[in-house]
Amino acid sequence: MYPYPGWRRVIFVAVLVVVLVIALAPSITQGTIKVHIYGLTARGVIDHLYIKFANLQFHTYGFGSNAGWVNVTETTPIIDLIPIASQFLPEIVASPQITSGTYDAIRLFMTNSTALVGSNHVSLSNTPTLMANFTLPVPPNGFGDVLLLISFDVSLVFAKPATLSVQVVQTSVV
Repeated sequence: MYPYPGWRRVIFVAVLVVVLVIALAPSITQGTIKVHIYGLTARGVIDHLYIKFANLQFHTYGFGSNAGWVNVTETTPIIDLIPIASQFLPEIVASPQITSGTYDAIRLFMTNSTALVGSNHVSLSNTPTLMANFTLPVPPNGFGDVLLLISFDVSLVFAKPATLSVQVVQTSVV
């Protein structure tokens, strides 16, 4: 038998429910992830390599590889993977608002890749998906930065048919 009066039981149950709701409720705060991309291939035979991303996805830490992917619906700019000599900072591909938490991977789905060789535009098929692993906490009302250093196989741009093979060389997070 519980030796305390009934009103104390009601308060105890109410406090217990509030603690459980706060502990088990999903995070509703937002943060920002800034995605930067920098191409490591120097200007040479290929003057420019323009790419655009159709979709970005971030993987929530702690979920399996098939679950926990968050789609970002932000429009991304067309970026050039051949850096200009005066370009000190990598281009920002996206800076979406995202639920705060920890993220451990990114997938970038490319579309519409074009190389400029002299005055010739070369449409590239086989637009690949970039994927990189990292650990990035995104605090409430804060931000996290992801820098992807990428390179591509120049010889495949001149192959018949011309294709694009891109790989992430290094990932840095702040």
